[in-house]
Amino acid sequence: MDEVADNLNEEVIMQIGAIPYEPRHAMYFRYASYQENLSYFQKASLIVGHCGIGTILNALKFQKPIIVVPRRIKYGELNRDDHQIEIAQKIEGNPLVHVVYEIEDLENAIETIRGRIGAASGSGSFPEREKLIETIKSFVK
Repeated sequence: MDEVADNLNEEVIMQIGAIPYEPRHAMYFRYASYQENLSYFQKASLIVGHCGIGTILNALKFQKPIIVVPRRIKYGELNRDDHQIEIAQKIEGNPLVHVVYEIEDLENAIETIRGRIGAASGSGSFPEREKLIETIKSFVK
């Protein structure tokens, strides 16, 4: 994401956790409280994150478009199963969510969503939001 941030013409803020890498092209923080994270979600024009249910639900809570990049066992990011792939497959195709399975596709996905944001700016909402929420709820049950 840091490399992509260098090519974007807007502020990028990243939560990086405990990784030793420090972004050079984006503002970052390691950890934040739940309330602080909600503040970031509320202010964002676009969310990019892994495919965790909390991340997805928070983006939906504030009606923000989201690009999800599922963590994968094959990259050593998970150690039990590819549950984030299963979540991504359930929400894939919804206009509010864009799934990126390979990181080299991230920059194109961001440009696609940014184009969608511009087109939807007059309406103030995304019509598929409720459908996506119901899909996630049925998956979690």
